[in-house]
Amino acid sequence: MTWKALGKVAPDQLSEVRLQLHWAAQLLSAPGTSLLPAREDYSHTNLGWDSALSVLSGRNVGPRASRAGLVFEALELTLIEARRERASIRLAGRTMQQGLAWLGAELAGAEAARLALPGHEMPSHGVGDGGVFSEAGAGSRAELATWFSNAFGVIRDAVADEAGASAVRCWPHHFDVASLVRLDTGGSANEARSIRVGFSPGDSSYDQPYFYVTPWPYPDSVALPPLPSGASWHTEGWTGAVLTAERVLSVASAQQQRTAREVLAAAIAACRGLLSR
Repeated sequence: MTWKALGKVAPDQLSEVRLQLHWAAQLLSAPGTSLLPAREDYSHTNLGWDSALSVLSGRNVGPRASRAGLVFEALELTLIEARRERASIRLAGRTMQQGLAWLGAELAGAEAARLALPGHEMPSHGVGDGGVFSEAGAGSRAELATWFSNAFGVIRDAVADEAGASAVRCWPHHFDVASLVRLDTGGSANEARSIRVGFSPGDSSYDQPYFYVTPWPYPDSVALPPLPSGASWHTEGWTGAVLTAERVLSVASAQQQRTAREVLAAAIAACRGLLSR
């Protein structure tokens, strides 16, 4: 993967644009949510990163394999066909419903009336209450695009040799990027041992981007092994190894990728050890 240097915008300055992008990502999920067969794990709703177009994009739907995309910096909703952007609209000054109506019209036909947003709980924001998207914050949106691009690549590398790893995808509910490494082939998702390797652009746990590795079931927090310098264990509400944006940016730009790789590798090994006890 090609890692892009981070740090043009401080991590604590990304919160507002993160919330708007989180809401905008629901538009990308709408076609899969509405037009694809529902899957128990909700994978019909999840999103991927198109490195060629530098967009977050939804699932292919319809006879033309169309998918919705989001250009972070320009806050632009696009319709992609055959790996090309066929149409686009700026979301700034528009509401969620206007974005959804445009997307439905571009998909055409009876499908337009069937488009609906995912039904999960979302963080509070004016956009969710009918307000319009703001054009402000292009630099912050570009910084988050870099975080997402890097996260998809470094997580993909981290689980490349894991036989039970799922594809690296973005989940619209929490707006996080992750792969689930199943250690057990049998049992339900709640019963099987697993390791989730992921990235969050920020949430109620950390108001900044961070990488995480979580074991399931959660182990006893008093028996957690040491982690590489810069990483730490989170134990409030959930248990996992965390590498925050502040820690990533505390090293030289040439060392950022190596730092993330080393922490993820060590955290995966630590979680595997915890689950084998």
